[in-house]
Amino acid sequence: MFKKTPPYQLIGWGGSILMVILVGFFYQFQDGRVSSFWMGLMSAISFAVLLMAAMEIWILVTDYQKGHLFPMRNATFFLTGLTVISLPVLGIYAAVTGQALEPSTLLLLPVFLFMLVRNLFRIKIDSVALEAKTGFRSPTYVPLFNVANVEETEGGINIRTTEGKEIRLLRAFFFPRVWKKLRERLMQVGNPSL
Repeated sequence: MFKKTPPYQLIGWGGSILMVILVGFFYQFQDGRVSSFWMGLMSAISFAVLLMAAMEIWILVTDYQKGHLFPMRNATFFLTGLTVISLPVLGIYAAVTGQALEPSTLLLLPVFLFMLVRNLFRIKIDSVALEAKTGFRSPTYVPLFNVANVEETEGGINIRTTEGKEIRLLRAFFFPRVWKKLRERLMQVGNPSL
């Protein structure tokens, strides 16, 4: 798993886990008292996680613009969109009113954003592989030459690989325009002569 994981994702996951442990420790065992050294370190880790989340968002947006990304329409999609919009609004609100959230909450917001973006359900098809993130487990990665069969059913599309894996995509989980593009792309993968 770690061989395919890009370094920015490892940094994001590691920083997220470390932030949760540190915030939990200080607020559970130290009654919220955090020295300036630890607060500075936790702020730096939180900022690094925020940068990794921003990088992930940038990659998703560029993949979508290239026509490689097909986001699924479910709770993760709407939560991610709402979070991406609400975090800057929350910052502006705090700056204007002078009322900020607790430091621990502010430090954990980038962790929340990173986790949401990483768990966005999506299909990605480029010129090399198909990657399907259809649940909270790791994405299914299939090189295009391992796609054995793409079959359209009444409610979706089934993809079978040469290794015996099956990926089922339901039309109900995609916006109509996204589904149309995804269907066309999958039919090209299933029938390379098209």
